[in-house]
Amino acid sequence: MTRTGWGAAALGAVLLATGAAAHWAPFVVLGFGLVVLVAASLGYVARSPRLALERAVEPPRVEKGQPAIAVIRATNLSWRTVEGLVMEQRLGDIVFRAELPRLRRGEAGLRTYRLPTSQRGTYSVGPVEIPKRDPLGLCRRVRRLGQPQVIAVHPRALPLRSLPSGMSRNLEGPSSDMSPQGTVAFHRLREYVIGDDLRTVHWPSTARLGRLVVRHYVDTAQPWTMVLVDVRPEVYSPETFEEAMDVAASVASAMSAGRAPVQLRTTAGGRAGGTGLESPARLLDYLTDLGPDASGSLVSQLNRLRHDRGGSALVVVTGALEVDSLPAMASLSKRFDHLIVASLVPRLVPAPTYPGVDVLVATSADELAQAWDSWVTR
Repeated sequence: MTRTGWGAAALGAVLLATGAAAHWAPFVVLGFGLVVLVAASLGYVARSPRLALERAVEPPRVEKGQPAIAVIRATNLSWRTVEGLVMEQRLGDIVFRAELPRLRRGEAGLRTYRLPTSQRGTYSVGPVEIPKRDPLGLCRRVRRLGQPQVIAVHPRALPLRSLPSGMSRNLEGPSSDMSPQGTVAFHRLREYVIGDDLRTVHWPSTARLGRLVVRHYVDTAQPWTMVLVDVRPEVYSPETFEEAMDVAASVASAMSAGRAPVQLRTTAGGRAGGTGLESPARLLDYLTDLGPDASGSLVSQLNRLRHDRGGSALVVVTGALEVDSLPAMASLSKRFDHLIVASLVPRLVPAPTYPGVDVLVATSADELAQAWDSWVTR
């Protein structure tokens, strides 16, 4: 019941009571009329047709700015014709309305509408709501049909040229104990763990130590990319933070599309992906809900990489570049073939130079993509 309906019902009750107490017939008649009117309104909105609704959100994952639609199929299960019903859908604070077509008994109809995809994030598309209001606006009833569905609006993944990778940096062998196991070169002996191939057991060492020891092999030519995303709010404007998420998504997609492992890390300590092959969609899912976080620092994360496995490329995505972080990055030159900084700033400034580190500066993801491709093909 609406606020007007509650007011009319209360007024009717007061008039009835006052008229009955004072034996004044006009108040009794007026009060009785208002109560009957509210009761009739309630009966009007209570009568709702039986409908079966099926809804699909396509696609459930979409890149920012790309089309996504909700498709609703409504079937009339009641004995009478249905017409003039309006459906409402909620996506966050946004309400979509669509009118159902005229449906005879047993007839089905389709309605589609486009969902907004201009903002990155994960959104819940609420149940289908069918409101019904009486002609006087005294009562309103909302029927909710179906279950909420989720749509993930990914950051944009711009096409980037792949980095030249896959060559071993160290002719004497792998440079890290965390190098992925393969069949290319022997690296070291290590203790057996469940799942290891028993054919790699080194029996002389096993007999000497009294525990199973296996040979650890590595693929020294396998490309592997680390993308470190700076999420500290102080280095961004609201616009450049979103552009940085697009750049991180572009790098992760371009590198993982070549069937090479990619790991995402943030200055706040978050991680996604790893040394194994990962679907680009999973990496983009991680970036979809990534927000600013003031904890952590860029330099501390770079220093931690000194103790982790190296790779073919380290890409740092940040806002306004702190020049004092370049020495920490350059110290990783023996662990990564390429050291690249992607800096997103509100106004274009000259890129700082530092031995062993390539710095790309842009005001948008599109500009950064152009600078990236020019740098790769130089």
